[in-house]
This record gives sequence, structure tokens and C-alpha cells, in this order.
Amino acid sequence: MEEHSFAPPPPGPPPLLSDEQLLCLAQQGWLCVNLPDSLTQSIQEVFRESPNFFDLPRQQKAEIYPSKQGTEFGYYPVENEKEYITFRCHVHGDAESESNTSMKPALSSSLAAAKTLESKIAQAWHEAGLFLFRILCDITRASDHDISAWNDILDGTLTLPRSESEVTYTLMRLFKYLPTTGFAGEHTDLGLLTLCVGDGEGLQVLDRYRSSRETGPIWVDPPIGTGKGTVIIGETLKLLSSGTVNTGMHRVVGNPKGRSSVVYALRHSNKHDIDFSLFGAEGSMTPLELWKTVQFGKVNINSVKEKRDEMRAKFNAEKLKKESAQKEDLVTTGQG
Repeated sequence: MEEHSFAPPPPGPPPLLSDEQLLCLAQQGWLCVNLPDSLTQSIQEVFRESPNFFDLPRQQKAEIYPSKQGTEFGYYPVENEKEYITFRCHVHGDAESESNTSMKPALSSSLAAAKTLESKIAQAWHEAGLFLFRILCDITRASDHDISAWNDILDGTLTLPRSESEVTYTLMRLFKYLPTTGFAGEHTDLGLLTLCVGDGEGLQVLDRYRSSRETGPIWVDPPIGTGKGTVIIGETLKLLSSGTVNTGMHRVVGNPKGRSSVVYALRHSNKHDIDFSLFGAEGSMTPLELWKTVQFGKVNINSVKEKRDEMRAKFNAEKLKKESAQKEDLVTTGQG
């Protein structure tokens, strides 16, 4: 039997969420929640340690955590908006990875802060993973599917991988938004579920209940604080559910005091094909096929402005080309 590195559902009688909460999550695409004590504590420790990294000179931050895979790994600054670091695996905090790391002597003191932060990230990653896993189990039970459907999909995602060779699509990000000008455009996430925890105002989620053509979009400010979190449904979970749940549209608006946040994005594993029959649908996809499907047509709102504009222009051109082809097909059909 093939071994899996996923953890069993967290202890405690199901469900974690009430029927009303599950319905709100499915319809709105987001849910404000009180976090378990252990998760609250681990995130508090991340918030305490993160200034020791963000206060370093920019060049040092970039050398400690070089940017890789675009914005998907390492330190990334966005001028006049924000800076953030994306964790995908141990880089300095794990003994095995440390032995493979070459670091300039001048960075030795700064590296100590990074190692401490990384150890806090590893604990928060695990706690957040178990929390979101339990919510996924609630969703699955409510849909009359077996929770074993997550065995392959979550394989290797609930603990911070030891090295780059074990990386999946799951990540944890620390954001530091600049006062007033720090923002993120409205968007949906790519993965299964995202947990957002902030120390200040700025995050807003779309209220689908009250929004309409007449009123336009109505945005809601979730509660803030390390014991409060916002769970957001991503594109992958919507796809697995055959569209029976909505994705959570959200954004970050400027805050005079600035904002820091911890974001854990639980995404599918890259180790196994995805069997849609486990969720009442048909067919299967490779992990990469699923990833490309949920990415299609999306603009990376965390990249620099020039790249965001470039992506929008590309997607708009593709959309116009597709619409033109569809009109041509209609005309051809009508001539028959």
C-alpha cells in the first residue's frame, strides 16, 4: 500500500461548523471564524517574529529568501504597495535543508532571525492545515461524500515540506502592506481553502447576499485580530464541487496604519491524479492539468503593476479572439 503524508482529521466530534455556517460558506464563498487556541497561539508567534525579518534591508531579505517561480516562492516587494514572503518549504530552519544552504558571512546574524521565523511558520502551517482540513471534511460530509476523498488531494500539504523536492502547490504568505497605498485588487484564490488572519483593517470580502445590479458590489470588513480568521473558498474547491459552492471574492484596501497578515492557502497535492468520481462527478485530471485549469484567465494581483497590466492585456486579447470565433461560428451555422 502506498504511503501518504497527510494527517488524519483533527480530533473532536464532527462537525466543526454548524449547518448555518456551512451554508454561508458555500453561498458567500467566505466565512468569518473564531480560531482554535492552538492555531491562534501559533499565528501570534508568527506575527511577533515577522518584524525581525521585514525590518532587514531589502537586499538582505532577497538574499535570505530569493524570489523563485515568479511570486510563488521567496521574498517579493511591490513598490508603493506591499512586500511579502512566500513559504513553500523549509529553506533555513530544517537541518537537512540547512546543510545545503550557502550564505554570505555578512548575513549570519540576519539568518538567525529567518530560522526562528521559519520554525514558527512550520507550526502555524500545520495548525492551519488541520483547521482547514476539518472544514473540508464538514463540506464533504454535508455533500454525502466520504472524507477519504481528501487522502490523495492533501497528500504532503499539511506540514511544511522539508525541501524543494517535496513542495506541493500549498503555501503560506506573510504580507506587509504599506500605510495608505497598500492594497490588493479584487480577486478569487486558486486553491481549496484559504485562511486569512490580519492585525489591522483592510481586508474586504464581497457580500453576495446584498450585492446586486442595482446596488453594485457590497463589501464587508471581517473581524480583525489573531484569534479571528476569514476562510475563503478557492477555484479548485468550486471545480471539485461541480460549481455547487461559490468562490470568495475579496480585496485589500488602503489603511492609514498599514496592515500585516498571515495567509495560508491550502491547495491540492502534486503527487496524485484527481479522481472527480469521489466528488460525484466524472473523469480525472493530473495535478498539473488541474492547476492550469484553475489558473486560466487569472491575473496575479500580487505581482508588480507592469506584470499585472501585461496579464490583463493578454487575457483581454484572448477573450476578444474567443468571442470573435464564437460569432463567426454562429454566422456559419446560420448560413447552412
